[in-house]
Amino acid sequence: MKDVDIHILRAKSLKERAYEILKELIFTGKLEPEILYNESRLAAKLGVSRTPVREALLELSGEGMVLFVPGKGVKVQEITEAQVHDVYEIRKLIEGHIIMKITPLMTPSHLSRMKTIINKQKKMAEKKDMLAFIRADRELHFYLSSIRGNRQMDSVLLNLRDQIERMGIKAVENDTRPGRVIEEHSAFLSALERGSETEAYDTLIAHLCNSEKSLISSIKDGEDAVIN
Repeated sequence: MKDVDIHILRAKSLKERAYEILKELIFTGKLEPEILYNESRLAAKLGVSRTPVREALLELSGEGMVLFVPGKGVKVQEITEAQVHDVYEIRKLIEGHIIMKITPLMTPSHLSRMKTIINKQKKMAEKKDMLAFIRADRELHFYLSSIRGNRQMDSVLLNLRDQIERMGIKAVENDTRPGRVIEEHSAFLSALERGSETEAYDTLIAHLCNSEKSLISSIKDGEDAVIN
């Protein structure tokens, strides 16, 4: 496991601390798939006892992020093409519907907030802070959902939150992808500014399709590297 700076908030339980740190290590690739990790060594690395680490790993296992190998340890689950297709199919259906509905509702305040988030993304891309970049990406998409105000749709997207974030990190492994993401976000922002429902829908769906393709390409490149 690569070295990482760990900042623990004392107000949280040991299990919550361990869970958040382990999840971030998974998202950022500092815990790598196909490598077996020892619970005791992970606990020592995090500076906590084995019990909260075990509880955190059990929760992460229930979310499909790690896999226990009996008698050997634990490893990070790979993202599969099937998972990517499933998540993006849901996103296209929900987010496509949302953007069509909110286009007539957009106010200068909404548009200003979107521009602020996109500018934040640009700064994170310049700093090469991809975790912050993806979290800003997620903030933008969830903000669009909040404008619609359908709590059931919000709930579905929130349930996909961690998968969206982890897949997003994987998708921007290609150095050119962050710049294209910002361009694509700016494209559907422009469509919203013009009040064009069809254009807003088309540019959003194109953005999601491009992200899906980038992610699948990244997965295949990883598979080829293992084979080679």
